[in-house]
Amino acid sequence: MVLSTISFGYDFNPNNYKLDTINRKFTPLEGELYSIRQTAIAELSKDTIFKRYNHTSLNPVPIIEKDTKRVYILTGPDINGVVVFGNDYLIDFDKGNNIISKRKLHKGIIPVQYGKTSADSNKIVLASIHSHLPEFDEFITATDICTLRLYEKFTTWNQHIVISKDYVSIWDCEKDHLVIITREAWKKMNPAKSALENTSH
Repeated sequence: MVLSTISFGYDFNPNNYKLDTINRKFTPLEGELYSIRQTAIAELSKDTIFKRYNHTSLNPVPIIEKDTKRVYILTGPDINGVVVFGNDYLIDFDKGNNIISKRKLHKGIIPVQYGKTSADSNKIVLASIHSHLPEFDEFITATDICTLRLYEKFTTWNQHIVISKDYVSIWDCEKDHLVIITREAWKKMNPAKSALENTSH
């Protein structure tokens, strides 16, 4: 049963929501989303592929689009001032809501602090960066974008950059806009930034 429903707008305005407290049964789509999410939660405690870290929690996000059913698992921080990239997973389901595949989207986990630190309170970080190893996605992942959209407004970042073997994904944190260029084009545009390409996960 659905006990209550809260609907938010796309503007992330906490005052722009609707609350419906009428109890009702699941719609067919809600039932499917609930089913694959519960299956994913059960899998988290059974399969050692899923890692847990201190001061974080695993958050399953079910998505159904046409014939595609999947649950993304994101790692969220339990403390303020940190954005967590990595330690994320994708579980795919068949039409009967059975798991057909599981995979890690990044090799490990990188917690990135934001805001002023006591060590150097006068510096403002305008961009963050991480890289993808060759056996993982060439482009910025859906989980990377989700994490950025959740936390970017709390940071001072203008951009987040994801570097892979052949491509560079540049996410504009102010406009929520993505540009992907080749690694060669990136090197020509930013020869000094090649030194930043050492945070693979």
